[in-house]
Amino acid sequence: MNDQEILERFKSNKAPCTDTLGMKVVSFCSEPPTIEMEFEAKYEFTHSEGQVVQGGFVTGMLDAPMAHLLMGLFDFTVSPMTLDINVSFLAPSKTGKLNCIAEVVQLGKSTAFMTSKLYQKDILVASATSTVRLVTKS
Repeated sequence: MNDQEILERFKSNKAPCTDTLGMKVVSFCSEPPTIEMEFEAKYEFTHSEGQVVQGGFVTGMLDAPMAHLLMGLFDFTVSPMTLDINVSFLAPSKTGKLNCIAEVVQLGKSTAFMTSKLYQKDILVASATSTVRLVTKS
């Protein structure tokens, strides 16, 4: 599959969890491997009187692009399983649009090392690294 076909597949086939996060795939590039996704943080995701998006939702917004990048790179033949994720919360995330860019740090045969950065209004609000096991779909 070429990058445009992968992008179209992402747009037409969403998982319920990413739909909940208001996810849209903005761009996909296989070389160098990057993906950009947009999320919509709802009031229901917040605490502190609706002022701050809860960290679990932020983590989901960082994790999904890393997994989707791998799915696209392997033409949807693998299920990426996050083994660990390390998140740094750098600024409060608010309701509204957030953009995340994920990249491959190193790619092996069965394991990938990934990174992602989450932005709101061009401010870096959180970043993550993860180790991902590549499980071939049967």
